[in-house]
Amino acid sequence: MRQLHLLSACLLVSACGFGADVPTVIDGSSAEAFDRTLSAAKADLGPRDRLKFEGALSEFKARTFAKADSRQDYQRKLRAGLDGLTAPRIVSQFDRDVGRVGDRAADAVFDAKRVLNGK
Repeated sequence: MRQLHLLSACLLVSACGFGADVPTVIDGSSAEAFDRTLSAAKADLGPRDRLKFEGALSEFKARTFAKADSRQDYQRKLRAGLDGLTAPRIVSQFDRDVGRVGDRAADAVFDAKRVLNGK
């Protein structure tokens, strides 16, 4: 009987830690929840991915600012745009966007070189 209690206790303790490595989901339902979960989401990342996350976040903030009519509208759109996302998902999209833009930029440079060289 004592072993059963010990086993139950071990299972309970291990279940408490189960899923602890799941990334934080950003909650845009309120300003407080957004700030709290955005900070927690950043903490889910290592240094390199945190830089990418900050870059993606800065770009998104700039685009959102351009679309907003007021400070309140900006904050609402910012929260709505990130609501339900995780930091790893944002970094993954950032990597895809950089790859896509990088390839286009390289093609544009080669096109310009061909024009300048008369080819």
